[in-house]
Amino acid sequence: AYQKHPYGIPVIGFEKNVRSWSAKKIVDYYHSRYAPKNMFLVVAGDFEAGEMKKRVTKHFGEFKSYKIKDSRRKKEALQTTPRVKVKKSTFEQSISYVSWKTPNIKHKDIPALDVLSMILGQGDSSRLVHKLRIEAPIVNSVGASLFTGKDPGFLAISIGYNKENLLPALRGISESIDEILNGKVHDDEIRKAIINLESENFYAMETVDGLSRKLGDAEFLMGDPKYFEKYLQEVSKVTAKDILRVAKKYLDPKTLTIATTTNDEPAAVKKAWAQWIKEFKSILKKAKPAVVSSKKVAPAVHKTLTKKDQPTPEIKLIKLSNGIRVLARPNFETDVFSAKLAFLGGSRAEKEGLNGLSELVARSWMGGTKTRAEAQIYHEIETMAAGISPLSGRNSLGLGLDALSTFEEPARDLFLEILEEPSFPAEVIEREKKIQLEQIKSRNDNPSQIAIRQFMESLFQGHPYSRDLLGSPESLKNIDHREIQQYWENINHRKNLTVVLSGAFHLDSWIEKLEKATSSLKEGKKFEIQFPFKAPKKEMHRFYQMQKEQSHLIVGYPGLTITDEDRFTLQVIQSILAGQGGRLFIELRDKKSLAYSVSPLRMEGIDAGYFGAYIGCSPSKVKKAHDMMKVEFEKLCEEMVSQAELERAQRYLAGRHDIDLQRVSAIAASILYDDIYGVPYDETFTLTEKYFSITPEDVMRVSRQIFRKPPVVSLAGPDNPFQEKRELAKEVSA
Repeated sequence: AYQKHPYGIPVIGFEKNVRSWSAKKIVDYYHSRYAPKNMFLVVAGDFEAGEMKKRVTKHFGEFKSYKIKDSRRKKEALQTTPRVKVKKSTFEQSISYVSWKTPNIKHKDIPALDVLSMILGQGDSSRLVHKLRIEAPIVNSVGASLFTGKDPGFLAISIGYNKENLLPALRGISESIDEILNGKVHDDEIRKAIINLESENFYAMETVDGLSRKLGDAEFLMGDPKYFEKYLQEVSKVTAKDILRVAKKYLDPKTLTIATTTNDEPAAVKKAWAQWIKEFKSILKKAKPAVVSSKKVAPAVHKTLTKKDQPTPEIKLIKLSNGIRVLARPNFETDVFSAKLAFLGGSRAEKEGLNGLSELVARSWMGGTKTRAEAQIYHEIETMAAGISPLSGRNSLGLGLDALSTFEEPARDLFLEILEEPSFPAEVIEREKKIQLEQIKSRNDNPSQIAIRQFMESLFQGHPYSRDLLGSPESLKNIDHREIQQYWENINHRKNLTVVLSGAFHLDSWIEKLEKATSSLKEGKKFEIQFPFKAPKKEMHRFYQMQKEQSHLIVGYPGLTITDEDRFTLQVIQSILAGQGGRLFIELRDKKSLAYSVSPLRMEGIDAGYFGAYIGCSPSKVKKAHDMMKVEFEKLCEEMVSQAELERAQRYLAGRHDIDLQRVSAIAASILYDDIYGVPYDETFTLTEKYFSITPEDVMRVSRQIFRKPPVVSLAGPDNPFQEKRELAKEVSA
């Protein structure tokens, strides 16, 4: 798409360039760009403006003044013919991008192009997602997006698909664009897009990071930190006539750029794209002058529930008359609320030979209710700029709602209907099963996922945690509507359900509606089955051979359970090892250049957990990386961590935790999962004192408890440097 302009250059650069740079060149470049006269600063959050300004002025006044180098970006030549690039790959899944050139972010057509891209392929009710993913599983993924910058950008459609589905996918794209070019743009689509673009501001204001990014982007791109207010005014004026105009103006075959990676024959794929381009030109020629509305759609105006000087939010425990636990934490600082519910279960509730069942239940949950079809559900959700998402894990199955207070009542009613009467249509189950199977296949393209999967299989042998959450081709064959319904009936009990509410909501109406929606649920029982876990008695190794240029290594140990009091100490140990100031990064990456990615890994489960580290490195450095990881683990067992390093880790954990809890959805999730797993539901608000109560002695004690056990070593890559050891497995596991 960019043959001269620097947008076509990878941000990370090219190997030959990076190798050639001297320290002086890097420092000179830094001074030529990163000086106060070439900067702006955004500060958002809880501070006193005058004091902050003094401190900032003093700090930047101490910077040495360097001459800023004038830099002009090369202009891209006008594109006059379509470009098609097809590259042969070894990946299971084919990926294609279809794009058209668009103007820069300051152009008056950008608001209409934003709305067009949302109508085309953003959200489950958008045209492309509905046609290619929901109606029939032609593609594994599809979306549309608009890239806007200081210089001209592009509107892109992306698809991930099996190679045999390329032609039907192309037909679907053609049909969707054909409808738009013939004026079949509906007011409710425009209204939905405008509401979603407006709502981004409300969701962004939940966090100081979101607010500062919005202000900073507007300042950088437009020279006006409050530009987004003007942008929303322009978006609200977009009409069906504007959509038709920009579609005809910018979906121009001359500026088409198509890029594909595939394991199919490139010549055949290129031929298919050439044929599609011909058909696309024909669609443009045949498009009839359409009479469309130029009337504004007048989307709903957001009301506000924000209250000033409200008391510190508190959690209320309410038991419904039928025994269901409801935990509510009203908070009116922003106009966002979150509702989450969960049943204990997850993959731990799957029968032998049916792994992947819980995941398939989650994917099919929103396939329809007694009164609403799947398409209607998705349309209503996106018309409210809300999110309703099922989630399946190792220990639970849940449903979450995030919405604006403007739409509290309809969002609540839809959420509870999805809980109360899901229909799990057979056709939806079969469609989602096909997509789940394709994701299982395409995951083999990812070496790090292979490494973690075989690590879990080895550490948790015989335990449900050893099972793949997505299942296997064999296990999914055993699942149909009957197994889905049976699983649902086994966990969908009042005693097994917890509901959490957080943010700007009306508690009384929620309680009233919850009572009604859950009245038909059976009392049942809590899913409290315990599964025995046997830790490995000796060091275990797994190796998966892949012809890649990198290796992915995991060294992991049996960890702790969700309720173990030492879990806070283990989090501190993780913080000591993690991040750019952590031991693994400094010792393995900074000092020894062993890795491009290194990080600790941790999971606490109901029956067991794990702790270890992952590293991505070149194959020649695997053995050294393995040995150095073990050295760092052993140091924690033998040498007392300093008070300064401990405090750094504690401060990081406490600060990161507080930052994460800016979103009401994060608060709801913390309360929910703490409660269902047997942890005090308000623990998330007392973590700071728990972190700061940990001593260097605690760190050493827990390190010895973890790192003195036999580990599991999992490796995915081209070579196995451990193979010469007699005790290591010589198998190449599939």
